[in-house]
Amino acid sequence: MAATPSPAREMLRGGPRAAWAMFDADWYRATYAADIGPPPADLLGWFLDRGQMLGHAPNRWFDEAWYRLRYPDVEAAMRRGDCESGFDAYCRGGYLDRSGHWLFDADLYRRLSEGLLIEALVEGDFFGHYDHFLKHGAVERRPMHGLFDADTYLAALDPAGRAAAEDAGPWRHYVARLGTWDDAAGGAEPPTSRYFRPDWYRRTYPQAAAAIAGGAFGGALHHYLANETPTAFDPLPAFNETYYLRRHPDIAEAVEQGAQRNGYAHFLADGIDELRQPSPSLDLRHYTTAHPQVAADIAAGRAPDAFAHWLLIGEPGGLSGVAVAATGLPDDARARALFRARAELLLPVLARAPLDFSPADDAVLSVVMVVRDQFALTMQALASLRQNFAGDIELVLVDSGSTDETRHLRRYVSGARLLRFDLNIGYLRGCNAALYSVTAPYVLFLNNDVELAPGAVAAALRRLSDDPGIGAVGGKIVRAGGLLQEAGSIIWGDGATEGYLRDASPLAPEANFVRDVDFCSAAFLLARTDVVQRLEGFDPDYAPAYYEDTDLCVRIAAQGLRVVYDPAIAVHHLEYGSSDDAEAAAQMARSRRVFVEKHAALLARRPARDPALLPSARARPDGAPHLLFIEDTVPVRGLGSGFVRANDILRVMAALGLHVTVFPVNGCDVSLAAVYADMPETVEVMHDQTIDTLGPFLDARQDHYDCVWIARTHNLDRALPVLAPWLAGARRRPRVVLDTEAVASLRAAEHAALNGDTDFNLADALAGEFRNAGACDAYVAVTEQEVATLRGLDLAPVTMIGHVRTLSLTPRPYAERHGMLFVGAMHAQDSPNYDSLCWFIDEVLPLIEAELGWETRLTVIGHTAPGVSLDRFADHPRVTLRGTVADLRPAYDGHRVFIAPTRFAAGAPYKVHEAASYGVPVVASELIRGQLGWEDGHDLLSASTADPAAFAAAVLRVWRSEALWEHLRGGAAARILAENQPDAYEGAIREALRLPPPIAVDNVTLFPVTPRGERL
Repeated sequence: MAATPSPAREMLRGGPRAAWAMFDADWYRATYAADIGPPPADLLGWFLDRGQMLGHAPNRWFDEAWYRLRYPDVEAAMRRGDCESGFDAYCRGGYLDRSGHWLFDADLYRRLSEGLLIEALVEGDFFGHYDHFLKHGAVERRPMHGLFDADTYLAALDPAGRAAAEDAGPWRHYVARLGTWDDAAGGAEPPTSRYFRPDWYRRTYPQAAAAIAGGAFGGALHHYLANETPTAFDPLPAFNETYYLRRHPDIAEAVEQGAQRNGYAHFLADGIDELRQPSPSLDLRHYTTAHPQVAADIAAGRAPDAFAHWLLIGEPGGLSGVAVAATGLPDDARARALFRARAELLLPVLARAPLDFSPADDAVLSVVMVVRDQFALTMQALASLRQNFAGDIELVLVDSGSTDETRHLRRYVSGARLLRFDLNIGYLRGCNAALYSVTAPYVLFLNNDVELAPGAVAAALRRLSDDPGIGAVGGKIVRAGGLLQEAGSIIWGDGATEGYLRDASPLAPEANFVRDVDFCSAAFLLARTDVVQRLEGFDPDYAPAYYEDTDLCVRIAAQGLRVVYDPAIAVHHLEYGSSDDAEAAAQMARSRRVFVEKHAALLARRPARDPALLPSARARPDGAPHLLFIEDTVPVRGLGSGFVRANDILRVMAALGLHVTVFPVNGCDVSLAAVYADMPETVEVMHDQTIDTLGPFLDARQDHYDCVWIARTHNLDRALPVLAPWLAGARRRPRVVLDTEAVASLRAAEHAALNGDTDFNLADALAGEFRNAGACDAYVAVTEQEVATLRGLDLAPVTMIGHVRTLSLTPRPYAERHGMLFVGAMHAQDSPNYDSLCWFIDEVLPLIEAELGWETRLTVIGHTAPGVSLDRFADHPRVTLRGTVADLRPAYDGHRVFIAPTRFAAGAPYKVHEAASYGVPVVASELIRGQLGWEDGHDLLSASTADPAAFAAAVLRVWRSEALWEHLRGGAAARILAENQPDAYEGAIREALRLPPPIAVDNVTLFPVTPRGERL
């Protein structure tokens, strides 16, 4: 007969067909003796008529008090007369989808017990999953709750107890023993799960221990799962409820709405698998990546998941749980204490020297700061602001009901406009109150618990004022402990928000490039005053705070303006320095609901929360292609050897609006300062990656890139084994472009000829060099000669991309210039530059010195790699070794002749184009002249390197003839104007990437890009 819902009176009177619907008279009499008094003859009738009203349960398998607490709608149903008790409501159909006991999770049992669908249970005459569990699952040890593991419980029992538990079923045995562990014979409460520590719980929460001792709860686990304030207690040291809810407002909202009992319930169900961070001392994502043994142990069955691994193996074994353990940074609590202590230390200084914010009539910047108590933090923030920006500031301070020294701010700060309120009106209302009095064209919303890094305000103003299409600017927010709070922020489709790269290093490559974002934190948010005033400031529906900055940025974007993240704006933030953590989490959840209601249409277009989507979600979609640029190393200009050209290509790509990521297969050996000084600000530079990490990097960015640009054929060979399966797995295969930079086989052929090697076979060398080129879709060469070589190998399409140079002739006249200049990087002692320098100094320079005497001077500039030595020239009386020089223009302005005595090479010599653009006549080898296609005697002088005397004579001709010097200078300048201008360069890159040509709209040149979703 099918199991059908019935009232409690029928279920209990008709016989215990459901295991949870039996009346246990002995248990009932013992449990409720104080309420029952003299036992009535019909104890079941007494329960049905009176016990239900008193909140009694009919047996130990159903928990009436917990059921009413877990499902608040039961009380309302009782008031309406729809049921007599929680048990009655459960009988009438609650058992179909609800749990009847605090230690039974119906959802979990359904997920983990295959085939036990409700329909199957009904057909089998079971009253829900709980009935099946009590009749069969308990003995079979089926999992029923995240905090009860049969093996863990059995292992804690003595032999007699273990035998009894195995007979009855561990779960039934445990529930029957509730309330006995405080008896003399009961012993310590046994653990039931690796995820809960009853001994620690009792010690940590004396109020819980007292409630257990008083009989209100049967043990620590019972108290944790059934108390009325579920977010007030932690289950063990490795999980911090307040921290978890604060970090994940979406979970805080689910808890507030009753969808989850607390954050730990979510963490056990989903958070562990999502590698969410459970506490400040444990970062599961770091833990699993920093310790390869974690994955190995899980695969071998030594731990079921990363959290359990930490509890069972990692923490006892001393493994680091958070990245700060390796960096030496203080933990969160200590860092916040140090931040406050530093603020206190400033008070004597600031008390004796008040801060002056007296503005001029035309101040360009207004700053709004809402304060409530926290006097030391406020003064530190204001001092940082005053020191950070020397210009005029219109400062508006809003005192929201302070009770400490903040009430006397005028004594310590002059020139500010102060709005004082007797009550705490909150951050949002305070900002809006100040906004009406703001008069400067730009307004900065600034928290009072921050310190500004040097230049932060100026960088923000520059970003906003230089581009009228930007409506608001934010920056890199660094928490007190030295790790990121956010590098721009993301809005997910469910309304949840995420500070991008929270807990990562501020030096992370992903945090250090400019991009459009969903929103930036109002801890530092600079916006156009007219726009914010037109939008009437922050939406008061979010009062007192949270999501107001998200909403404002969304509304600014709706005006057709961009919200930009700029890492040049760095802000150190105490975070929650002015609010209680738990209160903040609750407010976030409430404000999120408001945001979801207001922006449903926007959220429908946003992606669902997914770590795999972070590379795309971190920036506002604009349709521009995403391009992965693979090179030997980060192409800073000082490295020479083709890296200047690569840097120029990157600059043009960035100017075209492409989203470019640079990946250095050999890593990055130059300083981060040099990297960011040279690279375009919108380019993501993965300076911490190498070929060894390319696989994981690509896996994390599947379907992110529209194009892969591979510089140099040897990098194609190295990357292809990793790149090929990634390309094959793409839903939309990216376009792969091979930029040869220089055809190495041609250089090898020249070298072989120079050394008299007659066995060298160019055809075989080319076949080997381009053996993997078929994996590419397009090809780039640097000269017409090399374009022809690639076409001869049946590679197509091929685009020529040489060098870009803007003509910038140095002004010093011929007569005021002296010496010869050699510029070239030397990455190896068998490199063309090293060879040519040695040849020139050994063979040519003595011939020139014989003619010029003391006037002979050669300056050598260029990067010299480790392992390459120029020591043999260190004491040469006619040679000056200058190494890497940041600004070459003064060197070009001071020298009379530039030499390029290259004897073997491929590609095209950037250094010759550079010298010509600065107006220094060039004497080069015939090889170089042929690569350039320039005219001897008109654009440069050339000579064979087989004849040192001829090369020396060419140098002396230019040296001694001002007329020839001017003639060559002019001819080379004309070449630069004809062949190396930016417009042609942009066109060539567009051709290689199949980007549409620029268009003119209302006298403005636009560069349309391929829509996202279409293959380049």
